Amino acid sequence: MRAQRGGCRVSVAVIAILLVVLGSPGAFAQSGGRDVTADVLANRDVTLSGDTVVRLTGGVTTYTGVIRGEGVLTVGGTGTLVLLKDSDFTLPADRRREKVVTVGGNHPVTTIENPDPPAVIVQRGATLQYGSGSGGDGVIGHFVQAPEVSLNALNHQVDGTLDLAVHRAVNLGVISGSGLVKQRRSTWPGIELPGTHPFSGTLYVGTGADFGSLHYLTAMPRVRKVVNQGSFIHNAPDGEVVTDAADIYSQFYGNDINFHTWGSGVVRMSGVYSWSDNGSDTDPTLSAPSRNFATVPHSDNKRGINIEGATVTWGDGTNNRFFLPGNEKTVYIDMHAEGNGTRSVLTFDYNGPVTLDAPISGGRYHDTMADVGRGDVVIAATRGNAVTFTAPQNYDGDTTIGEGASLRLGDGSPQGDSALLPTGKIVDNGELIVQNATRGAELARIGGKGSVTQAGPATTTLTGELSYTGRTTVKAGTLVVAGGSLAASTAVDLPVAGATLDLTRAGDGTVGNLSGAEGAAVTAGRTLTVRDTAATTFGGTLNATDGVTKTGAGTLTLTGKHTTPDSTWTVREGTLALTGSVQARQLAVQPTGTVRAGGTVGAAVDNAGTVEANGMTVRGSYTQRAGARLTGARLSVTGAVTLAGTFAPDPAQGPGVIIDNQGADRINGTFDGLPEGAAVGAFRLTYHGGDGNDVALTGDSGAIRPGSTVSPAATVSSSGPVWWFSAAGALVLLIAVVFAARRRVRNRS
Repeated sequence: MRAQRGGCRVSVAVIAILLVVLGSPGAFAQSGGRDVTADVLANRDVTLSGDTVVRLTGGVTTYTGVIRGEGVLTVGGTGTLVLLKDSDFTLPADRRREKVVTVGGNHPVTTIENPDPPAVIVQRGATLQYGSGSGGDGVIGHFVQAPEVSLNALNHQVDGTLDLAVHRAVNLGVISGSGLVKQRRSTWPGIELPGTHPFSGTLYVGTGADFGSLHYLTAMPRVRKVVNQGSFIHNAPDGEVVTDAADIYSQFYGNDINFHTWGSGVVRMSGVYSWSDNGSDTDPTLSAPSRNFATVPHSDNKRGINIEGATVTWGDGTNNRFFLPGNEKTVYIDMHAEGNGTRSVLTFDYNGPVTLDAPISGGRYHDTMADVGRGDVVIAATRGNAVTFTAPQNYDGDTTIGEGASLRLGDGSPQGDSALLPTGKIVDNGELIVQNATRGAELARIGGKGSVTQAGPATTTLTGELSYTGRTTVKAGTLVVAGGSLAASTAVDLPVAGATLDLTRAGDGTVGNLSGAEGAAVTAGRTLTVRDTAATTFGGTLNATDGVTKTGAGTLTLTGKHTTPDSTWTVREGTLALTGSVQARQLAVQPTGTVRAGGTVGAAVDNAGTVEANGMTVRGSYTQRAGARLTGARLSVTGAVTLAGTFAPDPAQGPGVIIDNQGADRINGTFDGLPEGAAVGAFRLTYHGGDGNDVALTGDSGAIRPGSTVSPAATVSSSGPVWWFSAAGALVLLIAVVFAARRRVRNRS
């Protein structure tokens, strides 16, 4: 019994080994199979009856026979086998498992499930050539018809070289292996690549290749490199994403990549399309990245992109290896619309900085600037996706910047200026940065929740409706608003000296939460309205023809010098804090506004709200209206002073002058409820203090009896307190009373 159990274990092990061997790709060929080399050398037809091998011994063998039957054909050894006639055979029935699935109704899409093992195997060192390139066009295939596509059921494993020299469409089934599949130049129409191919070698497109179509899907996730010497055509059916992750190399002038999609289909390219001046067909390389940008003889490194009403993505969000390195001399990008009106969409999706140095336009092939591009550009909402355009763009559609992403126009060099056509709008949910050095840019209709930054010395002009809600920053040069308004922008910042915001042609001169450095400037053609909802400081200058209006509940602190002699400044809401100076016709403080000042106002001040005077100088009149309020320590006025409303001293206030009336006229009016001599905390209020014409706090409120008065002609100061005069009067009265009493006593006697 033990021996039988042991024999049983051996049998199971043997069976397991056999299953592994039989199930591995090329296992039958590796084990040998029937050798038909002599038949092939003699140009005899071959009928397969299982695994069959042709062993080449060098040189070129041209075969004019045909191969039929049932089995697997392996080409091994060294040398080249050329097939001039079509051959058709099938896999043995026990190896057929492939299922062709078609879905989609009016727009059918075919996929291949559970592909069969390879039926044609080209071993390393061997070359199988289909066609002669000039005569016979022989291929190996057993074709199954699916809607709009003919599928080859004989899958190919290429570890050596498969050389396609036929002048017709070639379908190789599902391709595997690690060798070279090469289609020669000028052999239209090209290769069809339906299915998911485990091939990990190099694909050489000499004339044309269809990477997907409206009716089938293509995936080659393990392909290392593609040599493109013709038209590498990519397509995606409705609702599908077709991804090509290979690095693509060109070697001569005249190659391109074309994109077509249907409905919501997307083609995603996550490799790099580069020139190759080194290496081999199986391993193309580039000697230096700069060679992609340098003009070479015969424009050999010029390569192009044609987007034909398609939706295309460059990058997959996992790296920043840019798809198309090159400039207007070495690459072209044509973006077209289909006859049914479908426009192109090009998306950039990277997780780091990338640069497009060529224009997106819409001409034909190399004559790219002959027409504008018909489509839209998207900077995907991938964190860190920072795209720079260094050439003026020539597409007529919209530009969308996703959240967390940025688009920079210009790289700061004189050769790297960029621009967008004003025909499209900008949807900015990330960051738009303009950094042109010499050429100004005009940008139209910016919306979204992102920010806009002017960062170059060349002027940028914003036109049309501006509805973006992010921050506006001027880091260099001048930002001009012509026709639109920055009213929707959350904040406006000019952080460096020399930065200028020009609103003289704006439809509405409103800015929000204004901040800036000394030497910055904001100019407006009419009224400049600053709406602050937070505390901000602006150290530059404000200049507006019709004055400045402060709105919003926040505090705007101005530290610079502002000269607007013919205009009115209005504090409608919140607080305007002045530590610098304002030259204007009038400063009007409305009931919900506050001026907090330690600087100089070269204007008449009309206070219907609150003035917090902390060393404030008014070179003009000061009028405080009923319901208004004055607080603080000191206010100097060179013009007439008219008072009403209320007064509240600084809690740390001591005795002294509150309103230094430097004018000749006496103060008109009093604060509400504060007549001459009224108690204000620990002090008394007088309107005749200082030099006799100032408002002052003086003395101790407890030293004056209720109901006592102060002579209007008296001078009230800290050296001549009110109580002294009151005590003297009381003494005189007491002497008179005593004298009268004594007189009455004498009369009685």
